[in-house]
Amino acid sequence: MRWIDNTRTINLKGTCIRLILISGAFLLFNSLSEAQYSFNANCQRAYQAILALKFAEAQKLIESEKALNESNLIPVYLENYIDFLTLFISEDRITYERLKHNKSERIDKLENGNKNSPYYNFCLAEVSLQWALARLKFGDYTTAAFEIRRAHALLTANEVLFPGFTIHKIGLGMVHVIAGIVPDNYKWVIAMMGVDGSLDQGLSDIKQVAEYSGTDKIVLLFKPEASFYLAFLTVNLQKDKKEALAFLPTLLDQINEDPLVKSPLILFARSTILMKNGHNDEALTVLQERVALTQRFPFYYLDYMEGIARLNRLDYTSNLCFEGFLRHFRGQNYIRSSYQKLAWIAALQGDTLGFNKLMKQVKTKGASVVDEDKQALNEAETGIFPNIRLLRARLLFDGGYFDYALHEMLDTPVKNTVKSKRDLVEYNYRLARIFHETGNYFKALEYYKLTIQYGKKEPFYFAAGSAFQMGLLYESNGVYDKADSAYRLCLSINTPEYKTTLGEKARAGLNRIEKKIPKI
Repeated sequence: MRWIDNTRTINLKGTCIRLILISGAFLLFNSLSEAQYSFNANCQRAYQAILALKFAEAQKLIESEKALNESNLIPVYLENYIDFLTLFISEDRITYERLKHNKSERIDKLENGNKNSPYYNFCLAEVSLQWALARLKFGDYTTAAFEIRRAHALLTANEVLFPGFTIHKIGLGMVHVIAGIVPDNYKWVIAMMGVDGSLDQGLSDIKQVAEYSGTDKIVLLFKPEASFYLAFLTVNLQKDKKEALAFLPTLLDQINEDPLVKSPLILFARSTILMKNGHNDEALTVLQERVALTQRFPFYYLDYMEGIARLNRLDYTSNLCFEGFLRHFRGQNYIRSSYQKLAWIAALQGDTLGFNKLMKQVKTKGASVVDEDKQALNEAETGIFPNIRLLRARLLFDGGYFDYALHEMLDTPVKNTVKSKRDLVEYNYRLARIFHETGNYFKALEYYKLTIQYGKKEPFYFAAGSAFQMGLLYESNGVYDKADSAYRLCLSINTPEYKTTLGEKARAGLNRIEKKIPKI
């Protein structure tokens, strides 16, 4: 019996050993078959092609990588990047409805990846953040908010687990910027989701990639993307738009280092910086470079931008750019603004009938999501023919032709220019802006205050715009208590025109000076 018991013990031990060996082999097999993240040369070329909007070329490289390495999950992230840029640039709702179902499938694939890789959280977060930004374009705010929350959680976790994995700073920075500029009436959503941040924090995050000077090939690969975001956010949200001019050499250097980086996105960033800083002729030269960029996903908004640049120099052939944009673009933004600009061209040429006909189109075409379209609709609903002298001064000022704009304002007696309450408010605003940009700050403040006095109860943006500009002026001179009051005044003035943009900029201003105001 003892022999039998011993035999059973030996058999039991043998069985256990076999089970351990089998389990070990199974675990080893699972480890070997687990999906991995390899941002290899093939994937790097695909990423660069995507940034250059060469989507067909990128997809070929992605398919090649899939065939060579089925377990590599970087192609999943890259394909999502193509979808994101396709939707963000085209704003085509039919395409949005078709592509939005790809997200859950990609998330499922990425969740099967190696959790010990820094790319695990990075790729999941990027997919969520990209879809959040795309959904914001199409008004799906609730889903976008939850996706931003998830992206924030994943990127924050990556920050702790892999502090040296620099590229996740881009996404983390974007989340911090979004949290910092959310309108006050949506702050509860951000608080509920546990997402916090500020513009300065977000820009600081992105700078760690944009200004990287090390040797890590992947971080160097992502520098153009980071530089694009940094330049765009700086020129639109920072107190001094001139700061963004410093990014122009960086963008040009990156293009020269790698021709694949030459992209309509980079042209967009460069021309935006130049136009915001009054370098209209240079911006027009940059925009015309896009003609040589063939076999790219169409970026029709650049046609709209060229139209604006041409119109700013009172070039009436700008109508061809706006008409081209309207003919090809399938989105809803800047449609009303384009018809408004065409109406202005008609008005400037004395075509009252053409002006009225085009302003009717403003009422029926496109949507009122972006401030430019809201302002266009507001003007169309007034039914007022524009004051030609003020319109010419406005356009010349926007192009940075300040001397010509001032001549438009001062070469004619005020009584011959000002014909209504709106004219009076705008007249003061135009003078204030010209004096501000030419460094005559005392005169600028005088006319900003007059604009607010006469216009704060009117439905135009001039009073709110004046309050914001006063905030910038005071901030740049270190008078932070008055800057604080001016930014808050901007937020308090209720106007349908440019409310979103002015609100974002005013809140960004308050964030910048929050710690600089002396505590009583």
